[in-house]
Amino acid sequence: MERKWKIYFTVVGLISLLMVGYETNVWAHLTDSSKKTDVVRVENPENESVNLVPEQKVEEQEEEVLDGEFTVINKNKNMNSAEVVKNKKQKRSGITPRRIKIPSIDVDASIESVGVLDNGEMGVPDDPDKAGWFEPGTEPGSQGNSVIAGHVDSRTGPAVFYDLTQVGAGDEIVVYDQEGNEKTYIVEKLESYPQTNSPIEKIFGRTDEKRLNLITCTGEFIRDQGGHQDRLVVYSKLKEPKVTIDSPTNVEVNGTFVTWHAVRKDYVAGYRVYRSADGENFKKVASISAHERKTHSDPDASQYTYYVTTVDLEGRESAPSSRASSEG
Repeated sequence: MERKWKIYFTVVGLISLLMVGYETNVWAHLTDSSKKTDVVRVENPENESVNLVPEQKVEEQEEEVLDGEFTVINKNKNMNSAEVVKNKKQKRSGITPRRIKIPSIDVDASIESVGVLDNGEMGVPDDPDKAGWFEPGTEPGSQGNSVIAGHVDSRTGPAVFYDLTQVGAGDEIVVYDQEGNEKTYIVEKLESYPQTNSPIEKIFGRTDEKRLNLITCTGEFIRDQGGHQDRLVVYSKLKEPKVTIDSPTNVEVNGTFVTWHAVRKDYVAGYRVYRSADGENFKKVASISAHERKTHSDPDASQYTYYVTTVDLEGRESAPSSRASSEG
């Protein structure tokens, strides 16, 4: 009889413990372990917003993200050909992600497409074991910021991104489409932000690079304040095969014009022109398609130093050309 009572109280105790865990989200507290991580806490990011996505219509954001930088023509240079692309979006080079793997933390999960919730935030899957790709944004592999989000925990235990804080710089993130095509990204850094103050432009905004940003919750769990108080972002960049792209030559500044010699390769999509007032801090000021004249007009050209880069059909950029100014 005594043994039966012991079993009874043991079972009751376990049930009570589970109920306490359910009400207080004990898994959330386990998330903030004492393990050393590479997460950098950012109290005041560049812009402030309650919402994860900009207050911009989804279709408008899609248009902006996919807008082509260069126009590309067919090899015979016949501008009247039906194959000529004029003032249209470039063909996407990305994939529709359906699975994500992060070998360093043993993540292997399916991905579903998500959009924008009524409150303006990015949606996440109902299933805590799935990740969600922000479909109105950039496809993995394309130029821009691709964004994938997932839960850190649930009422029943750890979720898909439970160990995301343990990812380190240099780790790989691999995403796959339905056919098994893959894109591999290399982790650069981890940053956390207050839940109501995240750098939206940095996470979702335009960029000339091919990036993937993973998002989950982190920080203290306070049920009365809506859950975890911080947001974790893992920033990564597409791993691409090393290719040699020739830089433009003979860059010169004459009067109000910057000129250079064409790179005569089939892979060239166009050129980017950069200028600097101090000779150190350069900013892109023009994109010139391969079939256009190799010149950039600037009424104040004599006041600046310039360099030009070559961009290939995949959006990869060469090293800067030699610098040029009106002083030689």
